[in-house]
Amino acid sequence: MKYVFNTCKNTLSRNHKSQLSVPVDRIKILSGRHGRQPRQSENNRMQDPNVIAAENSPAPKPAQKRERLVIGDRGNYFLNRIEGETAANISACYQCERCTNACPVSYYMNVKPHQVLRYVQLGWREKLLESSTIWVCLSCEMCSTFCPNDVAVATVINHLRNLAFHSSIEPSERLLAVFHQTFLEQLHRFGRINELWLMNAFNSKPRILKEKLEAGLVKEEILLGLDLWRKGRLHLIPRRSKAIKEIRDVYRRKRGEVF
Repeated sequence: MKYVFNTCKNTLSRNHKSQLSVPVDRIKILSGRHGRQPRQSENNRMQDPNVIAAENSPAPKPAQKRERLVIGDRGNYFLNRIEGETAANISACYQCERCTNACPVSYYMNVKPHQVLRYVQLGWREKLLESSTIWVCLSCEMCSTFCPNDVAVATVINHLRNLAFHSSIEPSERLLAVFHQTFLEQLHRFGRINELWLMNAFNSKPRILKEKLEAGLVKEEILLGLDLWRKGRLHLIPRRSKAIKEIRDVYRRKRGEVF
């Protein structure tokens, strides 16, 4: 009996020592298999690139609250006004998005052409006048051509551009807004556009020439002007249109002037 007890005791002690004498590599393999890493010293932890990146990473920004827009709270005043001033049947738009798909510059618009009509229907005047869409529009009439309900989308956008021009809202595309103003001034002055005088008047506006110099656009415009000069498309002396009186009369009526 005593022999059996001593044999069992020796066997258990040998098994216990063999379990304690597991190689270090075996410990690493086992710990990696179960997703546990051995404890690191404080110095090793401070030198760990993952720890350094985690400590230097900026704190997550709180989620911004999205503006909640209420549909139908503006009524139909703005819709009726734009339809009356442009004679465009904006109410016939059912958001098929064909105007946006046909627009060659819709990629650069923050409010797409079909959304412009929807904003008019909802009466969101400020969002339209603050958008870049009314200044980026080329007035190529592609949107109006592809509209299945014959809604004059380009006419509406051009009218919104004129409303923004005469409003106190700061344009989102300042260079395009200044060019639009200069174009109308030259049209009112001569009845037609002379490219040389137009660009000279545009560059004379405050901060325009400085911004072009910083962007490196002056050399490109000079080369373009020389190319037009060689082809006989650039005239030094502007010519007045024979219908300048009628053009000025239309210009005054559009501005709401009586005399």
